[in-house]
Formats: sequence, structure tokens, C-alpha cells
Amino acid sequence: MRKRLKDSLWLQLIAFTALIMFFLLAAYAITDSYSGKILRDRTIDLNDKILLQVEGKMEDFHDTLNHVATSMAYAPTTYDYFTMDPVARVMVSEDLSEIFSNTVLLESDIAGIYLYDTSLNQIAAMGKAADNPDFVQSLKKQMEFGDIFYLNQAGVPFYTVYFPVYDLNNRQYGIQTGMCVMMMRTDNLSGLLEDSQATENTQVFLLDGNYQIIASRGNNGLEELDRSMMRSTDEFYVKVRSVRMDGWKVVSRIPESEMNSSMDDGKKFVTIAYVLAFALLILLVWFCYKRFVGPLHQVDLFIQKIVDRPEERMEIGREDEIGTVVQSLNHMLDARQKMNQEIQESQRRMYEAEIAKKQLQVLAYRNQINPHFLYNTFECICSMALYYEVDDIAEITMALSKVFRFAVKGENIVSVEEEVSYIREYAKIIDYRFMGKIDVDIEMEDAVKEKRVIKLMLQPLVENAVFHGLEQKLEDGEVNVSIHMHGEDHIMFVVEDNGCGIEPARLVWMRDNLDSRPTGQKGIGVANIYQRLKLFYGDDVVFQIESRLGEGTRITIIIPDELEPV
Repeated sequence: MRKRLKDSLWLQLIAFTALIMFFLLAAYAITDSYSGKILRDRTIDLNDKILLQVEGKMEDFHDTLNHVATSMAYAPTTYDYFTMDPVARVMVSEDLSEIFSNTVLLESDIAGIYLYDTSLNQIAAMGKAADNPDFVQSLKKQMEFGDIFYLNQAGVPFYTVYFPVYDLNNRQYGIQTGMCVMMMRTDNLSGLLEDSQATENTQVFLLDGNYQIIASRGNNGLEELDRSMMRSTDEFYVKVRSVRMDGWKVVSRIPESEMNSSMDDGKKFVTIAYVLAFALLILLVWFCYKRFVGPLHQVDLFIQKIVDRPEERMEIGREDEIGTVVQSLNHMLDARQKMNQEIQESQRRMYEAEIAKKQLQVLAYRNQINPHFLYNTFECICSMALYYEVDDIAEITMALSKVFRFAVKGENIVSVEEEVSYIREYAKIIDYRFMGKIDVDIEMEDAVKEKRVIKLMLQPLVENAVFHGLEQKLEDGEVNVSIHMHGEDHIMFVVEDNGCGIEPARLVWMRDNLDSRPTGQKGIGVANIYQRLKLFYGDDVVFQIESRLGEGTRITIIIPDELEPV
């Protein structure tokens, strides 16, 4: 029986089909047993991921408010206001109001801003509820988020953010000079819960410390959430996560009926899929026998007979692969000459392909000569300019020739001195282009001149400083490039300009997107340089971007002083 099975393709197909059916039945039993649990676990896992995303949004919102409060509270006018006498406060009241207005522009949810001294006396205010005596109950030691409240029975909810202000000039740590309070609208908090429902009827709530509902999705009119609704029951699966704000929570309530409905739909789908699989398997067995096993058996009988009667030919009447095999067998005896011709043709094509390859190599060699033609042309222009005593044209042409020669040079690793020479030639071109308005100053230690670095690491930063930082200035500008040893085995590169600077939001975006390069971006930008440094040096790279709007930008790079050529 075992020998028959081994020698018979048809019996092998039957045995293989039976084995597949057995595994299908076993898989269906296991799937039916665990599908409910898997679907439920997936829904719970999806809900956990969504809540984690909501938690991340809340943390980003917390950090944004912290940044806004810090910028406002520690602005010089606001910071000094806490320690001023009443007369001095009157003198700077307009400046303080301007700071408050700018803060509201940064965060549209702010409905009011209030300053309190350490005795909880209100010393400045802007916005709603400025005269509410119960607005602040205690002096906060750290940034806190308060519970929601309704102002003047208007039915519009608000909440408060408390931000302590400390004396930074006092040698004793933790001396508080006052507190800043921001009254916040809750309108935009619902946006933080967008796409937070794991199922169609999932209820998602953002609660304060008193379990009042600040924002929600899928809410059926509730204003606060009872603690009993924050525990899983037979009707709801409940998940509670704390967020960065003090006492605030995110609660997700998924109806168990939706989980069960999903499981029923999944089970029905799996059953249909397995039934179709069985039907297709039976159909496949019949198709294999009719289209493959039977014709192959006929081909086998024909091959056995052709040894004794080579003049016979097989007629099968098919144009598929098996028909192609039969035709090949019919032509095998009288196709030797044709085969030889095909071999000769194949050899000729290989010979022609080899000649074409050599021609491509010659063309590549010739293309490598073209840059030398361009260098010679630059030198010719330079010589003609010197002959006609046009020194400026001669100098800028020679600088352009050196810049181009360095840029197309095949080496990927150069010395620091070569990179600096490239920047100096580029600076000459910039000097002529902007008629001396922009000055590029380079300071380099002797110890770093022969150190090896990746090519085009500094020049794009100088170019960014010129065209993004200095070109828009009306007055003269300056780019300072500093290169020196940092410790015993690292090099520090600093490119600094006194240009327009970078807007804070843009600066944050640049720092966050150093590891990513947008699709379609051309040229060599800051992100490109950072990625190349990471590629060559790994994690042993320091890349810092500092900028003040209207004052300038400073980029600092620290890398190891040893680099193996790539």
C-alpha cells in the first residue's frame, strides 16, 4: 500500500486532500472555540490603544498649557509685577495687558487670566470672573488643573489651571512670589476625544476630580458619572485611565451587546469561509484529476511506447502547459538541428551583449572626462578675466570652479580642512552676490584640521543661515563657523548667525522631525545632514538647534573625531 501510494500521483492527491480536510476540521473547531475570545480581546486591545492615544493628547495639551503659562508668568513684566508696589504696577499695567492678550492668542481656550500674590490677593486680572472672591482657595505649589464649574448660572462649563511663580533670584530654593490662574473653556476638549470610540455605541467620558463630565463621546445626556458606572458589569465593559491633569480621568464604556454581536458576525463569517474552503477543495481535486492526473498518465504511456516506435506522435488537442509538453515531445526527435541553431543564436546574442557592455563602459569612461572639460572651461574664463584685468570675475570664477570640483568629487569622506576650504570658496561667491552685506567668519583649531568627516556637513548649514536667516535682513549679517575639539575624542562644530531666527512653532517642528524626511524633498537640509550623521556615527551624535526670533540661530554638532571611510 505504501509503495502504491508512493508511485501513484492520484493516490497522493487523495491522501493530501484527506489530510487537508482533517486539518480544516480541526482548525474550524479551534477557531469556533477561540474566535469569541479573540474578537473580544481585539476589541479590548483596540480600546486600550485608543485610550492611550487620548492620554497622549491630554499630555500634549498639558505640556502646551505649561509652556504657555511659563512664557507668560516668567516674562519680565509679569515676573516683576508680583514684587512691584501699587504705583509701579499702574505704570506697567498696559504692558501686562498686552502680555495677557498675546497669551490668549496662543491658547484660544483661555477665558481669563488672574495674578495673585502669596496672600491670595488678586493683583491683576483679565477676562471673566475677575471679581469672584471664591475663585482661589489656596496657594498652589505646582501646576494643577481644577474641577469644572458654571459661571453666573450661564450653563457654560469652565475649569481653572493654577501655575505657581517662584523667585528665581533668591538663593533659597522654592520661595514663591505668587500664582497665575487661567480660567479655561471646555469647548475644545471634545476634540481630544475624537475617534476615541472602539465600537459604534462606545461611551467615552473625560471626568474631573469630582466625576463631573468635562467632555464626552456617545453620551446620552449625563452631566456626571456615578462611581458605579465606572466598573465593568454584564452590560458594559469599563476601562478607566488617569491622565496628566490632577484627578482627571478618561472612562470608556463598551456595551457587551456590541461585543457579542461582533462575535456572532465573526463566527458566521468563519463558518461560511470553512464551508467554501471544503467546497473549493473538492472542486480542486476533481479539477486536478481531469486536467492534470489523467493527461499526465496518457503522456506517461506515450513516452513508454515511443522508445519502440519513434515515428509515432501524440495528439492531445490542448494548448495549455500539458499541450506544450506534448508538442515538445512530438518535435524532440527532428528538432536537433533547430536546437543547434538556437544555441548558435544564443551564443551570438551573448557576444553582442558583451560588446554592448564594453561600449557602456567606454561611454562611462568618456562621461567621467566631462567634468574635467568644465573645470578647464572655468580656468579659461578665469585666465581671460585676468588678461582683461577683471579681477572680480576671475576670483568668483575660480571660486565656483573649486566649489564644483569639491561637490562632484567621488570621495564621501574628507578632512575638516577640506570642508572648511569649500566653505571659504562658497563664502567668496556669497560675498560677491550680496555685495559684502553678508560676512562668513570661520574659526578652526589646528588640532582638527586633519580629522576626517563626512563631506558637505557644514556648507548646507551656512547656506541655510544665509538664505533663511540673513537674506531678509535690511542690515548687514554675519555667519560664524567655529570648529574645535570637544573633550579628548570629539569635535564640536557650531554654525551661528545673527539673522531673523526661527518661529517657536517651526523650531519645535524641526526638532521633532529630524529623524524624518518628507517625501519629495530635494537638496541637503538640516534633517538630511542629521540623518547622514546618524548613519555614519550611530547614536554618538549631538545635534542641537537653538534660535530666538529676531536674534538669530545656532546649530551645534558634536561627533567622534575618528571615522572609517565608507
